[in-house]
Amino acid sequence: MFFQEVDSGEGNAVIPEVKKFDEFKTIDWVEEEKCHEGRIVVGETYYEGRWSSYKNLIWRRGKVVIVLTLIGLLVGCIAGFIQIFTETLVNLKSGVCTRNWLLNKSFCCTDRDEHTGKLFVLDDVKCVNENIWAPWSNPVWAYVVFIILSCGFAMLSALSVRYLAPMATGSGISEIKVHVSGFGYKEKFFSLTTLAVKSIALPLAISSGLSVGKEGPSVHYATCCGYIIVKLLLGNTLKFPEQSEYLIASSAAGVAVAFGAPIGGVLFGLEEISSSAQFNLSTLWKSYYVALCAVSMLQYINPFRNGKIVLFEVKYDNDWHVQEIPIFVLLGIFGGLYGNYISKWNIRFVQFRRKYLWKWPLQEVFLLASVTSILSYFNEFLKLDMTESMEILFHECVKDSNNSQWNHRLCVIDEKSTLLSFFGMYFSLIFATLLRALGVVVSYGCQVPAGIFVPSMAVGATFGRSVSLLVERFITGPNVITTGTYAFLGAAAALSGITNMTLTVVVIMFELTGAFIYIIPTMVVVAVTRIVFNSFGSEGGIAEKMITINGFPYLEYPQENNDFLDDYCAEDIMTTNLITIKETMHLLELESLLETVGSSYRGFPIIKVEDTNELEKRCVGYVSLRNIQSYLGMVTSDDRARNTIINFNKENSTADEDNFIHFKDLVNYTPFHVHRSLSLSLLSRMFQKLGCKLVIVEEAGFLMGIITQKDFLRFQRTKRREIMGPLYTFDESLEEGLWSIITAANHKMKNML
Repeated sequence: MFFQEVDSGEGNAVIPEVKKFDEFKTIDWVEEEKCHEGRIVVGETYYEGRWSSYKNLIWRRGKVVIVLTLIGLLVGCIAGFIQIFTETLVNLKSGVCTRNWLLNKSFCCTDRDEHTGKLFVLDDVKCVNENIWAPWSNPVWAYVVFIILSCGFAMLSALSVRYLAPMATGSGISEIKVHVSGFGYKEKFFSLTTLAVKSIALPLAISSGLSVGKEGPSVHYATCCGYIIVKLLLGNTLKFPEQSEYLIASSAAGVAVAFGAPIGGVLFGLEEISSSAQFNLSTLWKSYYVALCAVSMLQYINPFRNGKIVLFEVKYDNDWHVQEIPIFVLLGIFGGLYGNYISKWNIRFVQFRRKYLWKWPLQEVFLLASVTSILSYFNEFLKLDMTESMEILFHECVKDSNNSQWNHRLCVIDEKSTLLSFFGMYFSLIFATLLRALGVVVSYGCQVPAGIFVPSMAVGATFGRSVSLLVERFITGPNVITTGTYAFLGAAAALSGITNMTLTVVVIMFELTGAFIYIIPTMVVVAVTRIVFNSFGSEGGIAEKMITINGFPYLEYPQENNDFLDDYCAEDIMTTNLITIKETMHLLELESLLETVGSSYRGFPIIKVEDTNELEKRCVGYVSLRNIQSYLGMVTSDDRARNTIINFNKENSTADEDNFIHFKDLVNYTPFHVHRSLSLSLLSRMFQKLGCKLVIVEEAGFLMGIITQKDFLRFQRTKRREIMGPLYTFDESLEEGLWSIITAANHKMKNML
């Protein structure tokens, strides 16, 4: 593949939107289909030699199911471990189990029914009264322990990522989207070390209280499982499109176990991870089966000790009212505004981090954990784990068999309560909303595994519940609306706003709560969120924005923002400085050519021998540098000593001559050819739909130049920046002011110490 720098009007400087292109390897899906045809046969012969014919038959017929099953089971096991480990660390911040200090509250307060023999979890009051769970009694000591453990967990997570597996930081969804779209990323990103560190550092980061979630990192560790198992069992027998299907299926399993939503996970893999060219029944089936295996294993592990795979599963008995639709629209507007501004401010802080804080990633994590723990301890919705907090917010206030309301003071805030208690609860919810949203802005992207889904849902849940308090107090009165549904709908709005997903969000929320009678309100909220979000001209969710801000190559952009492509044609961006190879040439000549060009070129057009005119060369094929080098490594020293001729011609007329070595199997004789006047908008569709790595530009049958996917993307992003300006522009004076505040505070702390 050729690397071409496009003149952007700013000299030859590399703009931020393309700065990491060289870290990705462009995959030619068409060439993959050809060059792997012989590898499948080789793989089957290998197994024939090792096993009996009976076992070989089972493997050939069932290897897909076996691989998918192992991926799902491994993802489920890791998800169960992460949930138990996370809950153990979170509970340790508030108390200790008297039976065994290593047990979390769910395992510690588990009892067995005398009649049915089934396990059940005691309620918190009974567990404490029976001295099974002992909370920290001294309030000062409890506050100190909370802060120390929060900071300690955050630092352990950051240290493990920093020094053991730097690829384990962040979410990982953006890199996975780019990889499966045809731009292969580094193998370290999917390595066993990255998987192990991510699985340990993620619970530590969540239990520290930072506004980070496990859903994005769950997608990453799940795809690591898929990548490792596929490489181990199938080796190099798979084409890249098939490998991508396994990774998409693994990502579906990651979301399925993170949310306890298998169907939502499948839709996530298809809507968010896969590209339009990869949407097929094979990917759907693999995603469905892996998600099934993963959630089944999680159900068997039973990390919550209640037989469920989600913590905040609730059911709503009361139906909604038509008069509530304006409130649903309000929640949708909140979701659209949240998605637009939070993602924008997060990207702004990412730029601030790269400019000022890049030298001190560990100090940044410690500062974030310290401030978060100090402020969140005094707010019940921030002190608790986010899933526990949403369990409270989602629940409907109903009376149990003892004629007592569900045990939280949210359920007694009605018209009979004092205004002081009402506004105290209301401002507690608003404070939790604002502080959590601020935490999402500054925490997502720091040096720990960090997702943004659940923190966004928590923001939407507290906002939605605060709206329900106002509606119940001043509009409808008590017991008219189901207050928990407002938190549920607010969470759906925020999740849809930050991810820019629609159907996936609706299905995930239904699987979480079982609130199927609220299908219309949920769809209304998500639809309004999408409309409001799109009204700002935003491009995709947070994952797509991070792809652009990180300078990753990715082809799928909304077409309405690329109208300028119609004004340019293939001739404007093609690479004309070409090194070509003739159909037949001497071995020493070929080796000298490769030594001269080095790694500047990744492939070469093949031209006819008789075409000596520089302006009239006819391209008959294309060969990659990697394939040439691999075959040259098999050439013996005797062949090098003779006047050996390398033959790239697909004809076999010279097959009997001793001094010929045939490289015809390496050549792609049917590369895509386009005319020099082809519009770039049509070229964009070719790259997206066909998956080709490059196209040959010609006129009247003669070679004019070559355009690669990265050439096209460089031109597209550079020209967009030239026409519309940078995608994200901010006032640098604000960044400088924030940095001056941080440095001043640092100097004061040093003087105090």
